[in-house]
Amino acid sequence: MPIYLAFLSVVAIWSTTPLAIQWSTLGSSFNFGVASRMLLGLIICFAVLAIKKQTLSKTNAAISNYIYAGLGVFVTMSLVYYASQTIPSGIISVVFGLTPIITGIFALLLLQESFFKFHKIAGLLLGLTGLVVIFKQALSISVEMITGLLALTFAMAFQSFISVKLKQVNAHISALETTTGALIVSVPLFIVSWALTEGSIPTITLKAALSISYLALFGSVIGFMSYYYLIRHTSVRVVGIVPLITPIFALLLGTSLNNETLTNTQLSGIILVLIGLGYYEYGSKLTKDKT
Repeated sequence: MPIYLAFLSVVAIWSTTPLAIQWSTLGSSFNFGVASRMLLGLIICFAVLAIKKQTLSKTNAAISNYIYAGLGVFVTMSLVYYASQTIPSGIISVVFGLTPIITGIFALLLLQESFFKFHKIAGLLLGLTGLVVIFKQALSISVEMITGLLALTFAMAFQSFISVKLKQVNAHISALETTTGALIVSVPLFIVSWALTEGSIPTITLKAALSISYLALFGSVIGFMSYYYLIRHTSVRVVGIVPLITPIFALLLGTSLNNETLTNTQLSGIILVLIGLGYYEYGSKLTKDKT
């Protein structure tokens, strides 16, 4: 796959996923929406494995990889779907834009990787300041929105933690194996969660059905595989461009297709988050600080 195609795929999928998540719960519930998406994604992964005549690795490292990745998918996606009930899709993308910064903190704690550089600390503080501004605005709107933001922030932090744990495990397996293994672990958890909270199949709208199908194929399979491919074949700085771009497109899509509106305070917070992320990723060129 050409690098530019993988890059464009990740940007397109990550930009549209928050809005698709909101649409996938129309006429149903967030538990059913995420459970059906992941189940379909697992079926697609099994089909791809069969076509490629490939089997899953069963080494101890691979199994640990599947467990960590599966827990990451379950916890992160459950909280994101819950938050999508009250949080605009554009803000979901902005909060997840902080993932590289929080990942850097966990890499310091678990892998002893360097973090204490001026541009990294400054980027972290700017990003967190922007997040606080968004939280402050949410608090003045509704308790439900602040609860959604808390869930979203924890989801982002947990995903960052899991990504570092996967690097620590360092299982030498393909992106398809990681994705399939993660879904094997997480799908039963999603089904149990749905069964305990609802347990009935709702009548969903056409838009919701199409959104679930889109998320299953692109969000749960192609998006993950393209992202892992990008990590393997490009530099960290190229990959770091993705979370800088996706919030902008997600915000545009949310306002144009979902009638989402943002206050001036929220926009100020979003701008601070994006500036912080940009300075974290590329501030060393300005400060001559080598990472």
